[in-house]
Order: sequence, then structure tokens, then C-alpha cells
Amino acid sequence: MRILLPLCLALAALPCLADDNAPSLSISNAVATHQTNSGSSSQWQVGVEALYPTRYGAAYWQDGEGGWLVPAPAGWAALGVAFEPIWSLGGHASQSLGVARYGFDLPRDGSLSFGYAARIGNSNPGHLMVADLDAPFAQIGRHTLSLWGWASLADRQRRQSLDQADNGTAWQLEQANLLLVVSHPLTAHWSLQAGAGSHWQADAGGRRTAGWQTLFGVTWDASK
Repeated sequence: MRILLPLCLALAALPCLADDNAPSLSISNAVATHQTNSGSSSQWQVGVEALYPTRYGAAYWQDGEGGWLVPAPAGWAALGVAFEPIWSLGGHASQSLGVARYGFDLPRDGSLSFGYAARIGNSNPGHLMVADLDAPFAQIGRHTLSLWGWASLADRQRRQSLDQADNGTAWQLEQANLLLVVSHPLTAHWSLQAGAGSHWQADAGGRRTAGWQTLFGVTWDASK
């Protein structure tokens, strides 16, 4: 699931991370379904998100990516490692990538980040430019409406190593996702998420998957 850590934004807004910022932990379970050429495909996804703040930054784990983030003008900056098999921006290769990100704070504890990722090691070499969006935009009663988005551009070396379609350009879209998500609190620690949107992804063999996608899941947040 794409749930960016709101606490990261609160921490990054501070000039120095205070000692009383408590660690956070959330666990999500969701069924994600997307359109395929032969109909649809569903997958059960389990996500663990954790943040451990210190006076000089915070260690984070989120969506298959872990590392260190620090405050920066208008937002935050982070260096980490992404484990591609469980990374939403991954290309189904069993590898790891180094990731550098810069994130901008948006209203309602939202975030927009851009980053650069490079393969660690020699297998399936290549590079990615990535973007992530978490933008709450309305509150209707107890329901929160948000836009979730994540996308990546692959260089030619990566496209060739993963056997993706190559149109000869330096950078080419590898995947793009946008979801309208409704979140509803169930209890103090539990919330329900449901969303629908679009999905596009380059696949091996020069193929691609494009169409709709849906999400339905629950999240347990220990910090609430």
C-alpha cells in the first residue's frame, strides 16, 4: 500500500528533532486488484512502516525502502536502500537499489517526493527516476479523501536488462499509478482504506499492463 508516513513530515519541519518524538509503527493489509490483458489480477499486500526519530534525523522503513531522513528546506531529504521485490516502484527483479529522495510538504500532512535510484551490484544494472505523492485534500465527516500516486522513469540500461520495450530515448516511463483513496477510522488504532484509479506498467518481453486498479485494506497504527 502507498501510505506515506505523516510523522516524517512533522519531523522534517523541525530544525532539530526533539527528544520527545516517539517512534511510530503501522502495519497494513490490503487486497490490490489491477486490470490485465486477460481480465484482472489480485494480490494480497502486507506493509510495515516504522520511524525511529533522533535529534539528528530519523531512521525509516516504508514500502520496501529503508534508510535515514533529515529536515530540509520546505520538506525533507532521505538516503536509503529499496528492496525491489517488495518495493512498489520495483520491476519484479530480485535486486536492491540505492535511493536518494527530496520531499516537499503539502497541506494536510501531505507529501510530494522525487528521487533517483541506482542498482546495487552488477546484476540487472540500470537507474530510475521516481516520484511519490500522498495528498489528502478533503475531510467529509470522519472520511479523509486523498490522492496517492507513484511513478518511475527507467534509463535504457535498465530497460534492456529487464527486457522492457525500448523506444531509444534516454528515459522512458516504467510505471505510473494514481489512486483516489477514502480512509475511515474504525477504532483508535484501526482504519479502513478503499481506493480506485489507474495503473500502467512496462513488463518483460516488450509488453505492458494498463487499465484500472482498486485497493481495499485495513491499517493498524500503534502511535494513535
